[in-house]
Formats: sequence, structure tokens, C-alpha cells
Amino acid sequence: MEDVTPLNLEDHPKLFGLRYDQLIAILVSLILSTQIYSWFSPIHFAGQDLRLDICIVIALIGPLYALVTLKGSVANWETIINFYTTSQIYVPGVDPNPRRFLIDEELPQFSE
Repeated sequence: MEDVTPLNLEDHPKLFGLRYDQLIAILVSLILSTQIYSWFSPIHFAGQDLRLDICIVIALIGPLYALVTLKGSVANWETIINFYTTSQIYVPGVDPNPRRFLIDEELPQFSE
């Protein structure tokens, strides 16, 4: 039986569910934050060491970038803002995209 898995050439290569730019951003932010923590001298403010707080913020930049660019690129800001700021009304009825489901697709026959 031949493989009938559809090949999606528009998909970006992924590792651990992340695109390579997202994965690199996370790794760089984590490595940079740990290095900055070891390079800084303790910064005492109000009886606490601010070094840890600064490094946690730097470490969270990579995952924040990955979350923002999860569905698209950074150039997708207008779509993101419009999604959360415009009102959306869902009207029940006929599917506006009838080609969404592949009804003419030949399915493989499995024998028991």
C-alpha cells in the first residue's frame, strides 16, 4: 500500500514543536540570562539581590517571542491586534468554505 500522507510544503521545519527561529530565541535568552547572572556582581536594592530578577526577565524574552510568533511572523501584529480588538459575530448556517473537508478524497481500505 502506498503512503497517502499529504505533503505540506508550506509548513516551516520544526523541532520540539517550534520553528528554528523560535527555538534559537529561547536558547539564546536562557544562555544569555545565565551568563549575565554569573558575570554581574550582586546588585543590592531594598535588601534583595536584583540580579536574579533581571536575569529572569531576560530569560523570558525568548519564550515570549515564541508565543507571539506561534501562528505567524512578527509582521503579523496587525492581524493579532485586530483579532483581539474587533467584535466577531458567528452566524450558524452553511459552511462558507465547502472545500474545507476533502469529500472527494479516496481513502485507503484496511483489511482486518
